[in-house]
Amino acid sequence: MARLGALALVSVLVCACGSPPERNAEDVGAVGSELSGESTPEKPSGDIRRPAPSLVLPTVDGSGSVALAEQRGKVVLVDLWATWCVPCIAELPHLQELSEEYSSDDFMLVGIVLESGETEEIRDFLKERELSYPQVLGTDDDRDAFGPFLGYPTKYLIDREGAIVKRYFGIVGERLKDDVEELVRTGMLPESTK
Repeated sequence: MARLGALALVSVLVCACGSPPERNAEDVGAVGSELSGESTPEKPSGDIRRPAPSLVLPTVDGSGSVALAEQRGKVVLVDLWATWCVPCIAELPHLQELSEEYSSDDFMLVGIVLESGETEEIRDFLKERELSYPQVLGTDDDRDAFGPFLGYPTKYLIDREGAIVKRYFGIVGERLKDDVEELVRTGMLPESTK
């Protein structure tokens, strides 16, 4: 019976975060190992270091926009997520804490909210969860600019030179904090963590 319950939970997570309920889930990968709290970090396709897309996206709160290219000189973590994604929501408090740990001169966390309804609904959602790091509105094209997309949540770690150095899929946990710390402190990740 416990096995059946675990299987049902995995099925719910896979369906919940592969694509929104109204979309076809073709070409979207399974959620992976969120239940264990571990992520499946994957190398971006091709060379591990590749330029991050030069996106300029409007903020959810309407205060302006965020231009990724203007963040050079900082370590940037981009979180692609959706308000209907259960693992995405579960990870938000950890990401909020991470965003508060570093000087804005050294680190920026930006959430790209995708497939989540009207802007006002997203604003209300963010306000309820007291998220203070920048949240921007993204499209499928913005998401695809990062490369192959497996599902939500997906995160990209970008170095001070504007290059993607690591991709994470699923709930990451402490490994994400360790990687951000290492990249902020030394400017590089050890080969074993890439």
